[in-house]
Amino acid sequence: MAKKDLHLLTDLQLAIMREVWKRRTASVTDVYASLLEETGLAKKSIGTMMARLEGQGFLSHRAEGREFLYTPRVTREEVGRAKVRNVLEVLFGGNLPALVSHALESKDVAPGDVERVRALISNWEKTKKGKERT
Repeated sequence: MAKKDLHLLTDLQLAIMREVWKRRTASVTDVYASLLEETGLAKKSIGTMMARLEGQGFLSHRAEGREFLYTPRVTREEVGRAKVRNVLEVLFGGNLPALVSHALESKDVAPGDVERVRALISNWEKTKKGKERT
């Protein structure tokens, strides 16, 4: 699977991946039970989606008894970075300040968010400067 494909996960695929990431190893039954109320999908549909995710390289499985146990082959962080990178490129033309400005103008900015962003930038700058010296 090419890393560029990480941003193509659908909402349902992401919901399945979240369950597998949370559990580290999950059966179709586990994921089905967790997502039944949210999706209303049949167990067979969840199994089909998990098999497709495996075929795309997002999951792998091993047999245990009569069930397959699936484990993630990509991390939540890898998918998150790919999704954000795609939004940055597609919606903001690669303009990071525009993305940040848009996020800050959102009504969803919680108390303390701006301070946390400042701390992240400060830490990034320190890390970047440390790498430049080596």
